[in-house]
Amino acid sequence: MAIARLEYALVGGDHMRDERQSQLTRPEDPTRAEASAPARRLVDGVRAWLGRWWVPLAIFATSRIVDAVFLAMAAEDQVALTRTRLDYYVYEPTPSDPGYSGIVSNWDAQWYRRIATDGYELPAPGGSAADTRNTLWTWAFPPAYPMIVRLVMIVTSLSFPVAATIVSCLAGASAMVLMYRLVIRTGGPFLAGVTVLFSSFFISAPLLQIGYSEALALLFLMAALNFMVDRHYLWATAAVLALSMTRLVTLPFLLVVVVHGYLRYRSEGGFWRAKPTEAASLALVGVMSVFGLFSWMLVASAFIGMEAGTARSVGYRSFYLGWFEEAYRLFGPLGPVLIAIFLVLLALIMMGRTARAWSPELRTWSVAYPAFLMATTPILPAVLRYLLLTPTLPVLLAGTPRQPTRRALAWVAVVLVVLLLCQRWYAANIIVVWTTELRPAP
Repeated sequence: MAIARLEYALVGGDHMRDERQSQLTRPEDPTRAEASAPARRLVDGVRAWLGRWWVPLAIFATSRIVDAVFLAMAAEDQVALTRTRLDYYVYEPTPSDPGYSGIVSNWDAQWYRRIATDGYELPAPGGSAADTRNTLWTWAFPPAYPMIVRLVMIVTSLSFPVAATIVSCLAGASAMVLMYRLVIRTGGPFLAGVTVLFSSFFISAPLLQIGYSEALALLFLMAALNFMVDRHYLWATAAVLALSMTRLVTLPFLLVVVVHGYLRYRSEGGFWRAKPTEAASLALVGVMSVFGLFSWMLVASAFIGMEAGTARSVGYRSFYLGWFEEAYRLFGPLGPVLIAIFLVLLALIMMGRTARAWSPELRTWSVAYPAFLMATTPILPAVLRYLLLTPTLPVLLAGTPRQPTRRALAWVAVVLVVLLLCQRWYAANIIVVWTTELRPAP
Protein backbone atom coordinates (compact mmCIF):
# COMPACT_ATOMS: atom_id res chain seq x y z
CA MET A 1 0.00 0.00 0.00
CA ALA A 2 2.76 2.39 0.93
CA ILE A 3 4.66 1.37 -2.16
CA ALA A 4 1.57 2.06 -4.31
CA ARG A 5 1.14 5.54 -2.80
CA LEU A 6 4.82 6.26 -3.38
CA GLU A 7 4.53 5.10 -6.97
CA TYR A 8 1.43 7.30 -7.48
CA ALA A 9 3.21 10.30 -6.04
CA LEU A 10 6.19 9.76 -8.29
CA VAL A 11 4.05 9.32 -11.36
CA GLY A 12 1.80 12.20 -10.39
CA GLY A 13 4.80 14.40 -9.74
CA ASP A 14 6.21 13.54 -13.11
CA HIS A 15 2.85 14.23 -14.69
CA MET A 16 2.54 17.63 -13.01
CA ARG A 17 6.12 18.45 -13.97
CA ASP A 18 5.40 17.49 -17.56
CA GLU A 19 2.24 19.63 -17.51
CA ARG A 20 4.17 22.67 -16.24
CA GLN A 21 6.83 22.11 -18.88
CA SER A 22 4.21 21.90 -21.59
CA GLN A 23 2.70 25.19 -20.39
CA LEU A 24 6.09 26.87 -20.60
CA THR A 25 6.75 25.57 -24.10
CA ARG A 26 3.19 26.03 -25.34
CA PRO A 27 2.98 28.66 -28.12
CA GLU A 28 1.62 32.02 -27.03
CA ASP A 29 -1.96 32.77 -27.95
CA PRO A 30 -1.74 34.89 -31.12
CA THR A 31 -4.79 36.92 -30.13
CA ARG A 32 -3.24 37.85 -26.79
CA ALA A 33 0.08 38.68 -28.48
CA GLU A 34 -1.65 40.95 -31.00
CA ALA A 35 -3.57 42.69 -28.20
CA SER A 36 -0.44 43.39 -26.17
CA ALA A 37 1.73 44.47 -29.11
CA PRO A 38 0.43 48.09 -29.30
CA ALA A 39 0.88 48.49 -25.55
CA ARG A 40 4.43 47.19 -25.77
CA ARG A 41 5.19 49.49 -28.69
CA LEU A 42 3.78 52.44 -26.75
CA VAL A 43 5.86 51.61 -23.67
CA ASP A 44 8.98 51.08 -25.79
CA GLY A 45 8.35 54.35 -27.61
CA VAL A 46 7.92 56.32 -24.39
CA ARG A 47 11.04 54.68 -22.92
CA ALA A 48 13.08 55.55 -26.02
CA TRP A 49 11.74 59.13 -26.06
CA LEU A 50 12.56 59.66 -22.39
CA GLY A 51 15.97 58.09 -22.90
CA ARG A 52 16.73 60.57 -25.64
CA TRP A 53 15.30 63.70 -24.06
CA TRP A 54 15.77 63.10 -20.35
CA VAL A 55 18.36 65.91 -20.06
CA PRO A 56 16.03 68.83 -20.94
CA LEU A 57 13.16 67.23 -19.05
CA ALA A 58 15.27 66.74 -15.92
CA ILE A 59 16.61 70.30 -16.09
CA PHE A 60 13.16 71.79 -16.52
CA ALA A 61 11.61 69.65 -13.80
CA THR A 62 14.33 70.73 -11.37
CA SER A 63 13.80 74.38 -12.27
CA ARG A 64 10.05 74.07 -11.64
CA ILE A 65 10.67 72.72 -8.15
CA VAL A 66 13.10 75.55 -7.37
CA ASP A 67 10.73 78.19 -8.75
CA ALA A 68 7.78 76.71 -6.87
CA VAL A 69 9.77 77.18 -3.66
CA PHE A 70 10.64 80.76 -4.62
CA LEU A 71 6.99 81.55 -5.41
CA ALA A 72 5.70 79.96 -2.21
CA MET A 73 8.23 81.90 -0.14
CA ALA A 74 7.40 85.15 -1.91
CA ALA A 75 3.64 84.64 -1.44
CA GLU A 76 4.03 85.36 2.27
CA ASP A 77 4.51 89.06 1.46
CA GLN A 78 1.51 89.48 -0.84
CA VAL A 79 -1.17 91.93 0.27
CA ALA A 80 -4.87 91.19 0.14
CA LEU A 81 -6.33 91.80 -3.34
CA THR A 82 -10.06 92.16 -2.98
CA ARG A 83 -10.93 94.83 -5.55
CA THR A 84 -9.61 96.16 -8.83
CA ARG A 85 -6.93 98.84 -8.64
CA LEU A 86 -5.60 101.16 -11.31
CA ASP A 87 -2.63 98.83 -11.79
CA TYR A 88 -4.24 95.46 -11.01
CA TYR A 89 -7.45 93.84 -12.25
CA VAL A 90 -9.17 91.52 -9.76
CA TYR A 91 -11.39 88.77 -11.12
CA GLU A 92 -10.99 86.38 -8.19
CA PRO A 93 -10.18 88.08 -4.84
CA THR A 94 -7.30 86.67 -2.80
CA PRO A 95 -6.36 87.24 0.84
CA SER A 96 -2.95 88.28 2.03
CA ASP A 97 -0.34 85.51 2.08
CA PRO A 98 -2.39 83.39 -0.37
CA GLY A 99 0.23 80.67 -0.82
CA TYR A 100 1.48 79.25 -4.09
CA SER A 101 -2.00 78.69 -5.56
CA GLY A 102 -2.87 82.32 -4.86
CA ILE A 103 -0.08 83.96 -6.82
CA VAL A 104 -0.45 81.60 -9.78
CA SER A 105 -3.30 83.91 -10.82
CA ASN A 106 -1.54 87.25 -10.32
CA TRP A 107 -1.50 90.11 -12.84
CA ASP A 108 -2.39 89.06 -16.40
CA ALA A 109 -3.38 85.66 -15.07
CA GLN A 110 -6.46 87.35 -13.62
CA TRP A 111 -7.55 88.16 -17.17
CA TYR A 112 -6.69 84.66 -18.35
CA ARG A 113 -8.66 83.27 -15.41
CA ARG A 114 -11.69 85.29 -16.45
CA ILE A 115 -11.41 84.14 -20.07
CA ALA A 116 -10.88 80.49 -19.07
CA THR A 117 -13.89 80.64 -16.76
CA ASP A 118 -16.38 82.81 -18.66
CA GLY A 119 -15.01 82.84 -22.20
CA TYR A 120 -14.92 85.95 -24.38
CA GLU A 121 -18.01 88.01 -23.68
CA LEU A 122 -19.71 90.99 -25.27
CA PRO A 123 -20.53 94.08 -23.21
CA ALA A 124 -23.90 93.84 -21.53
CA PRO A 125 -26.45 96.45 -22.67
CA GLY A 126 -26.74 99.15 -20.05
CA GLY A 127 -23.64 97.98 -18.20
CA SER A 128 -21.37 100.37 -16.37
CA ALA A 129 -18.42 101.96 -18.10
CA ALA A 130 -16.02 99.92 -15.95
CA ASP A 131 -17.75 96.63 -16.78
CA THR A 132 -17.78 97.48 -20.49
CA ARG A 133 -14.11 98.44 -20.43
CA ASN A 134 -13.11 95.24 -18.61
CA THR A 135 -15.20 93.07 -20.92
CA LEU A 136 -13.62 94.60 -24.00
CA TRP A 137 -10.15 94.35 -22.48
CA THR A 138 -10.36 90.54 -22.33
CA TRP A 139 -10.35 90.55 -26.14
CA ALA A 140 -6.83 91.99 -26.08
CA PHE A 141 -5.52 88.59 -24.91
CA PRO A 142 -5.11 85.97 -27.67
CA PRO A 143 -7.13 82.80 -27.07
CA ALA A 144 -4.73 79.85 -27.33
CA TYR A 145 -3.56 79.75 -23.73
CA PRO A 146 -6.81 80.53 -21.87
CA MET A 147 -8.84 78.22 -24.11
CA ILE A 148 -6.47 75.31 -23.53
CA VAL A 149 -6.66 75.94 -19.78
CA ARG A 150 -10.44 76.17 -20.08
CA LEU A 151 -10.50 72.78 -21.81
CA VAL A 152 -8.40 71.23 -19.04
CA MET A 153 -10.71 72.76 -16.42
CA ILE A 154 -13.79 71.34 -18.15
CA VAL A 155 -12.35 67.85 -18.67
CA THR A 156 -10.77 67.47 -15.23
CA SER A 157 -12.91 69.82 -13.06
CA LEU A 158 -9.70 71.32 -11.73
CA SER A 159 -9.46 74.92 -10.56
CA PHE A 160 -7.75 77.55 -12.69
CA PRO A 161 -4.52 77.67 -10.62
CA VAL A 162 -4.03 73.92 -10.94
CA ALA A 163 -5.05 73.71 -14.59
CA ALA A 164 -2.89 76.72 -15.52
CA THR A 165 0.11 75.21 -13.73
CA ILE A 166 -0.36 71.91 -15.58
CA VAL A 167 -0.71 73.56 -19.00
CA SER A 168 2.24 75.88 -18.45
CA CYS A 169 4.53 73.14 -17.13
CA LEU A 170 3.66 70.70 -19.92
CA ALA A 171 4.10 73.41 -22.55
CA GLY A 172 7.38 74.52 -20.99
CA ALA A 173 8.72 70.97 -20.81
CA SER A 174 7.84 70.37 -24.47
CA ALA A 175 9.45 73.69 -25.42
CA MET A 176 12.69 72.69 -23.68
CA VAL A 177 12.78 69.36 -25.51
CA LEU A 178 12.37 71.17 -28.84
CA MET A 179 14.97 73.75 -27.83
CA TYR A 180 17.41 70.96 -26.97
CA ARG A 181 16.68 69.29 -30.30
CA LEU A 182 17.23 72.55 -32.17
CA VAL A 183 20.61 73.29 -30.57
CA ILE A 184 22.09 69.80 -30.32
CA ARG A 185 22.21 69.31 -34.08
CA THR A 186 24.64 72.20 -34.57
CA GLY A 187 26.10 72.93 -31.13
CA GLY A 188 26.35 69.50 -29.52
CA PRO A 189 24.81 68.14 -26.32
CA PHE A 190 26.68 70.39 -23.88
CA LEU A 191 25.63 73.66 -25.51
CA ALA A 192 22.09 72.31 -25.90
CA GLY A 193 22.00 71.48 -22.20
CA VAL A 194 23.37 74.88 -21.20
CA THR A 195 20.80 76.65 -23.41
CA VAL A 196 17.98 74.72 -21.77
CA LEU A 197 19.50 75.27 -18.33
CA PHE A 198 19.69 79.04 -18.66
CA SER A 199 16.22 79.26 -20.22
CA SER A 200 14.73 77.18 -17.41
CA PHE A 201 16.44 79.34 -14.78
CA PHE A 202 16.15 82.67 -16.57
CA ILE A 203 15.23 85.69 -14.44
CA SER A 204 11.55 85.60 -15.39
CA ALA A 205 11.31 81.81 -15.77
CA PRO A 206 8.95 81.50 -12.76
CA LEU A 207 6.30 82.65 -15.24
CA LEU A 208 6.72 79.33 -17.05
CA GLN A 209 4.57 77.61 -14.41
CA ILE A 210 1.88 80.17 -13.58
CA GLY A 211 -1.12 81.52 -15.47
CA TYR A 212 0.85 83.28 -18.20
CA SER A 213 1.11 82.37 -21.89
CA GLU A 214 4.93 82.50 -22.13
CA ALA A 215 5.46 78.74 -21.86
CA LEU A 216 2.98 78.04 -24.65
CA ALA A 217 4.44 80.80 -26.82
CA LEU A 218 7.93 79.37 -26.31
CA LEU A 219 6.64 75.95 -27.35
CA PHE A 220 5.15 77.25 -30.61
CA LEU A 221 8.27 79.31 -31.34
CA MET A 222 10.60 76.35 -30.85
CA ALA A 223 8.29 74.21 -33.00
CA ALA A 224 8.35 76.83 -35.78
CA LEU A 225 12.16 77.08 -35.70
CA ASN A 226 12.56 73.29 -35.77
CA PHE A 227 10.18 73.00 -38.69
CA MET A 228 12.10 75.69 -40.56
CA VAL A 229 15.40 73.89 -40.05
CA ASP A 230 13.78 70.61 -41.16
CA ARG A 231 12.19 72.41 -44.17
CA HIS A 232 8.67 71.41 -43.16
CA TYR A 233 7.30 74.78 -44.19
CA LEU A 234 3.58 74.00 -43.96
CA TRP A 235 4.06 72.81 -40.39
CA ALA A 236 6.09 75.94 -39.70
CA THR A 237 3.18 78.00 -41.02
CA ALA A 238 0.84 76.23 -38.61
CA ALA A 239 3.25 76.82 -35.71
CA VAL A 240 3.53 80.54 -36.54
CA LEU A 241 -0.27 80.78 -36.70
CA ALA A 242 -0.49 79.08 -33.30
CA LEU A 243 2.11 81.52 -31.97
CA SER A 244 0.02 84.43 -33.26
CA MET A 245 -2.94 83.09 -31.27
CA THR A 246 -0.75 83.06 -28.16
CA ARG A 247 1.40 86.20 -28.39
CA LEU A 248 1.47 88.96 -31.02
CA VAL A 249 5.19 88.54 -31.74
CA THR A 250 5.30 86.82 -35.12
CA LEU A 251 6.63 89.73 -37.22
CA PRO A 252 10.35 89.08 -36.41
CA PHE A 253 9.90 85.59 -37.82
CA LEU A 254 9.71 87.17 -41.26
CA LEU A 255 13.45 87.87 -41.07
CA VAL A 256 14.01 84.21 -40.16
CA VAL A 257 12.18 83.23 -43.35
CA VAL A 258 14.21 85.71 -45.43
CA VAL A 259 17.57 84.50 -44.07
CA HIS A 260 16.56 80.85 -44.46
CA GLY A 261 15.52 81.45 -48.06
CA TYR A 262 18.73 83.33 -48.81
CA LEU A 263 20.88 80.53 -47.41
CA ARG A 264 18.99 77.99 -49.48
CA TYR A 265 19.58 80.14 -52.55
CA ARG A 266 23.30 80.32 -51.81
CA SER A 267 23.59 76.54 -51.47
CA GLU A 268 21.13 75.44 -54.16
CA GLY A 269 20.70 78.36 -56.52
CA GLY A 270 17.20 79.09 -57.77
CA PHE A 271 15.53 76.27 -55.80
CA TRP A 272 12.07 77.71 -56.52
CA ARG A 273 12.34 76.52 -60.12
CA ALA A 274 13.09 72.91 -59.22
CA LYS A 275 10.89 72.88 -56.10
CA PRO A 276 8.07 75.38 -56.64
CA THR A 277 5.85 73.78 -53.99
CA GLU A 278 8.54 74.17 -51.32
CA ALA A 279 9.18 77.75 -52.38
CA ALA A 280 5.47 78.56 -52.17
CA SER A 281 5.27 76.95 -48.75
CA LEU A 282 8.27 78.98 -47.58
CA ALA A 283 6.62 82.16 -48.85
CA LEU A 284 3.49 81.18 -46.95
CA VAL A 285 5.49 81.11 -43.70
CA GLY A 286 6.59 84.68 -44.41
CA VAL A 287 3.04 85.80 -45.15
CA MET A 288 1.82 84.19 -41.93
CA SER A 289 4.60 85.92 -39.98
CA VAL A 290 3.19 89.28 -41.06
CA PHE A 291 -0.47 88.30 -40.88
CA GLY A 292 0.03 86.78 -37.43
CA LEU A 293 0.70 90.20 -35.97
CA PHE A 294 -2.88 91.22 -36.83
CA SER A 295 -4.74 87.90 -36.94
CA TRP A 296 -6.26 87.97 -33.47
CA MET A 297 -7.02 91.68 -33.69
CA LEU A 298 -9.02 91.02 -36.87
CA VAL A 299 -10.91 88.18 -35.22
CA ALA A 300 -11.69 90.29 -32.17
CA SER A 301 -12.75 93.21 -34.36
CA ALA A 302 -15.36 91.01 -36.02
CA PHE A 303 -17.10 90.70 -32.64
CA ILE A 304 -16.44 93.99 -30.86
CA GLY A 305 -15.67 96.39 -33.69
CA MET A 306 -12.43 97.58 -35.24
CA GLU A 307 -11.83 100.42 -32.80
CA ALA A 308 -12.18 98.23 -29.72
CA GLY A 309 -10.42 95.27 -31.34
CA THR A 310 -7.26 97.25 -32.05
CA ALA A 311 -7.37 99.66 -29.10
CA ARG A 312 -4.75 97.97 -26.94
CA SER A 313 -2.52 96.43 -29.57
CA VAL A 314 -2.27 99.31 -32.02
CA GLY A 315 -4.10 102.40 -30.89
CA TYR A 316 -2.07 103.35 -27.86
CA ARG A 317 1.18 102.66 -29.68
CA SER A 318 0.55 104.86 -32.70
CA PHE A 319 3.77 106.59 -33.71
CA TYR A 320 5.48 105.05 -30.69
CA LEU A 321 9.09 103.95 -31.16
CA GLY A 322 9.56 102.03 -27.94
CA TRP A 323 12.99 102.14 -26.36
CA PHE A 324 14.27 104.54 -29.01
CA GLU A 325 11.67 107.14 -28.09
CA GLU A 326 12.07 106.72 -24.35
CA ALA A 327 15.87 106.82 -24.61
CA TYR A 328 15.57 110.05 -26.56
CA ARG A 329 13.46 111.57 -23.79
CA LEU A 330 15.97 110.51 -21.15
CA PHE A 331 19.30 111.11 -22.86
CA GLY A 332 18.57 113.11 -25.98
CA PRO A 333 19.92 112.01 -29.39
CA LEU A 334 22.60 109.88 -27.73
CA GLY A 335 19.95 107.49 -26.31
CA PRO A 336 18.64 106.05 -29.61
CA VAL A 337 22.19 105.90 -30.94
CA LEU A 338 23.27 103.72 -28.01
CA ILE A 339 20.34 101.36 -28.53
CA ALA A 340 21.14 101.12 -32.24
CA ILE A 341 24.80 100.36 -31.41
CA PHE A 342 23.68 97.60 -29.04
CA LEU A 343 21.57 95.97 -31.76
CA VAL A 344 24.42 96.21 -34.26
CA LEU A 345 26.81 94.58 -31.78
CA LEU A 346 24.27 91.85 -31.10
CA ALA A 347 23.96 91.20 -34.84
CA LEU A 348 27.74 91.05 -35.21
CA ILE A 349 28.02 88.62 -32.31
CA MET A 350 25.37 86.37 -33.84
CA MET A 351 27.25 86.45 -37.14
CA GLY A 352 30.56 85.61 -35.46
CA ARG A 353 32.32 82.28 -35.29
CA THR A 354 31.31 81.43 -31.73
CA ALA A 355 27.59 81.92 -32.31
CA ARG A 356 27.66 79.64 -35.34
CA ALA A 357 27.11 76.80 -32.92
CA TRP A 358 23.44 77.74 -33.21
CA SER A 359 21.41 77.34 -36.37
CA PRO A 360 21.08 80.42 -38.64
CA GLU A 361 17.35 80.47 -37.94
CA LEU A 362 17.85 80.69 -34.17
CA ARG A 363 20.56 83.33 -34.54
CA THR A 364 18.37 85.43 -36.80
CA TRP A 365 15.50 85.28 -34.31
CA SER A 366 17.92 86.24 -31.53
CA VAL A 367 18.55 89.56 -33.28
CA ALA A 368 15.17 90.25 -34.91
CA TYR A 369 13.09 89.66 -31.80
CA PRO A 370 15.02 92.00 -29.43
CA ALA A 371 14.95 94.66 -32.18
CA PHE A 372 11.19 94.18 -32.44
CA LEU A 373 10.81 94.52 -28.67
CA MET A 374 12.89 97.69 -28.52
CA ALA A 375 10.86 99.24 -31.32
CA THR A 376 7.42 98.42 -29.90
CA THR A 377 7.56 98.14 -26.09
CA PRO A 378 8.31 100.57 -23.27
CA ILE A 379 11.16 100.10 -20.83
CA LEU A 380 9.34 98.20 -18.09
CA PRO A 381 9.88 95.01 -16.05
CA ALA A 382 7.71 93.20 -18.64
CA VAL A 383 10.76 93.20 -20.93
CA LEU A 384 12.25 90.46 -18.73
CA ARG A 385 9.17 88.38 -19.52
CA TYR A 386 9.39 89.05 -23.23
CA LEU A 387 13.04 87.96 -23.30
CA LEU A 388 12.03 84.43 -22.34
CA LEU A 389 11.57 83.95 -26.07
CA THR A 390 15.26 84.67 -26.71
CA PRO A 391 17.03 81.63 -25.18
CA THR A 392 20.46 82.46 -26.62
CA LEU A 393 21.07 85.74 -24.79
CA PRO A 394 21.95 84.38 -21.33
CA VAL A 395 24.18 81.73 -22.93
CA LEU A 396 26.30 84.51 -24.46
CA LEU A 397 27.25 85.51 -20.91
CA ALA A 398 28.91 82.14 -20.46
CA GLY A 399 30.80 82.38 -23.74
CA THR A 400 28.56 79.97 -25.69
CA PRO A 401 30.45 76.87 -24.48
CA ARG A 402 30.40 73.75 -26.65
CA GLN A 403 32.57 71.49 -24.50
CA PRO A 404 32.44 70.88 -20.72
CA THR A 405 35.90 72.23 -19.99
CA ARG A 406 36.81 73.38 -16.50
CA ARG A 407 36.59 77.01 -17.53
CA ALA A 408 33.24 76.50 -19.25
CA LEU A 409 31.78 74.73 -16.22
CA ALA A 410 32.99 77.55 -13.97
CA TRP A 411 31.32 80.20 -16.15
CA VAL A 412 28.12 78.17 -16.33
CA ALA A 413 28.08 77.86 -12.55
CA VAL A 414 28.63 81.61 -12.06
CA VAL A 415 25.88 82.58 -14.51
CA LEU A 416 23.50 80.03 -12.98
CA VAL A 417 24.02 81.40 -9.47
CA VAL A 418 23.39 84.94 -10.74
CA LEU A 419 20.20 83.79 -12.49
CA LEU A 420 18.99 82.05 -9.33
CA LEU A 421 19.51 85.18 -7.26
CA CYS A 422 17.70 87.23 -9.89
CA GLN A 423 14.85 84.70 -9.94
CA ARG A 424 14.42 85.01 -6.19
CA TRP A 425 14.27 88.79 -6.56
CA TYR A 426 11.86 88.58 -9.50
CA ALA A 427 9.44 86.31 -7.66
CA ALA A 428 9.50 88.43 -4.51
CA ASN A 429 9.36 91.88 -6.11
CA ILE A 430 7.73 91.57 -9.53
CA ILE A 431 5.30 88.64 -9.49
CA VAL A 432 4.10 89.13 -5.92
CA VAL A 433 1.96 92.18 -5.18
CA TRP A 434 3.66 93.26 -1.98
CA THR A 435 2.38 96.86 -1.81
CA THR A 436 -0.86 98.77 -2.25
CA GLU A 437 0.94 101.46 -4.25
CA LEU A 438 0.78 101.50 -8.03
CA ARG A 439 3.46 99.46 -9.76
CA PRO A 440 4.08 97.97 -13.22
CA ALA A 441 3.05 94.43 -14.04
CA PRO A 442 5.53 91.68 -14.94
